[in-house]
Amino acid sequence: MSLARTQALLQNNFKKRRFNPMSLPDNPLSQETASSSTKSDVKPQERPTVAVSGVETYNPLPPDAPTETYAAYRWYLEQATLLVNTFKWAVLGTAVGILAGLGVRLYLYILNHAIGFGHALDRFGIPHFWLLPLILPLCVLLAHITTRQKAHDDLESQEGTDAVIEAIHTRSGRLDPFAIPVRLFLSILTLFGGGSVGKEGPAAQIGALFSSLLSDLLRLSDEDRRRLVICGVSAGFAAVFGTPISGALFGVEVLYLGRLEYPVLFPCIVAGIVGHLACGASPPVPVLVPGNGHAHQLSQPMLVLLSLLSGVFFGLVAMLLIETMRFLDQQLRRFASHPFWVAVFGGTALAVLYQLAGSGYADLSEPLIRSALEGTARIMLLAFLVKIIATSLSLKTGGAGGIVTPLFFIGSTAGAAMAQILHLPVPLFARFGFVAVLAAAANTPIAASVMALELLGGHFGVEAALCACTAFLIVGHRSVFSSQYLGYSKAAGLLPTLDVPIGKIVPSDIQLHENSFIKRLERALQKRHGKEDN
Repeated sequence: MSLARTQALLQNNFKKRRFNPMSLPDNPLSQETASSSTKSDVKPQERPTVAVSGVETYNPLPPDAPTETYAAYRWYLEQATLLVNTFKWAVLGTAVGILAGLGVRLYLYILNHAIGFGHALDRFGIPHFWLLPLILPLCVLLAHITTRQKAHDDLESQEGTDAVIEAIHTRSGRLDPFAIPVRLFLSILTLFGGGSVGKEGPAAQIGALFSSLLSDLLRLSDEDRRRLVICGVSAGFAAVFGTPISGALFGVEVLYLGRLEYPVLFPCIVAGIVGHLACGASPPVPVLVPGNGHAHQLSQPMLVLLSLLSGVFFGLVAMLLIETMRFLDQQLRRFASHPFWVAVFGGTALAVLYQLAGSGYADLSEPLIRSALEGTARIMLLAFLVKIIATSLSLKTGGAGGIVTPLFFIGSTAGAAMAQILHLPVPLFARFGFVAVLAAAANTPIAASVMALELLGGHFGVEAALCACTAFLIVGHRSVFSSQYLGYSKAAGLLPTLDVPIGKIVPSDIQLHENSFIKRLERALQKRHGKEDN
């Protein structure tokens, strides 16, 4: 039989059956035949067994539906659903991006004027950072009044990004619309006095607040609300960083250590790009290109080796920051009943530190970050250590704000110091540190790697990404965000407790695998030590 005749017979058979897709039920499993006689006489056509999420499902087709026609009908339904869902989240992501971008733009405008006014006070002979012994207790008082919680508990929750992460994990992104503006004001007040905090935490809170309010207005479900708040966080980061793609990825990746929520990836990218355009903030430094006098001629194998070794160094620097903040928090908890005196101590210690090291370490320290990245000035070798102490004191004694901007300072100055010691190109390794410390301290290697490509272009971005991923592994199961959930183990030989906030993990929660090399070595040493004792 010829092919044309076969096709004609199939078409005639299809017309005789007169299949109407609108008569099909949504769930073929629930369809019942009109009578028991029909059920016994007509054997329904069956769809092949299909594995869905690892479980085999058996779906019989309606008796009047040809297999090919029913499959085509369901395919159109699937594509229509995907199209509607894409349109829905493109619109929601665009709306959140516009709101977050404009909100961050207004916040940055007020913040820049506040910092400028603080520096203007230096003309009267007394540095503005000597106001910190008064400003930090004021922040504690306002936080205590507005949140009605214990003052020392407020100190830890004031870090903007951590507060939003905690809300996403525990309350489907629901935020207090009154507490967020108060925290924004406290962050401006802290930076006005010279506190070493960042501006990305308030930006994340702005995006999350607008997303939460929009969810209330549209009466979205808890799952859609959670997704929309994540989009707001991404839009806030992208707007304040000036890097739309890496900023948006940072908002998705920062929720978990080792887990990425792909359902929100598309709307977060949309919100990040729109938020960046609405805010208009520029990247922290121009793209570095070879041949401009900033980079020596390094062979490709040598550059890869240096990327790995410097990644180890930057991971240890990030670990030093995390452990310093944790140690200071543990020590200050003994004085939790006297939070105002703790704030006075922190403000005084910061003022003395700035007086000794220089006012360039106060507030955002953007001039020093820029000079380190561009290699235009020699940076003190221990500048990153000074910033670690200043940031820990600011956040743990009453200051409010983010921590990513201090991470940029710590990473870039650590890279500049290493390059000066080893006689390497300072701008290149300052940029390596810029992204590597971010990847390690925040557990965001993908966002940091994309940021490396955005800041370094295709010339050195690959090596910077390698450096960032190495630092991410070296820092271990730690994070500057205590509300970040632990999603996977960074080494096959380690068995940490998963799906819990990193801030609640203690060393005993991370066990060694019985078949790991270190565990076998430990057993061999114990056995040998036991024989020597006998």
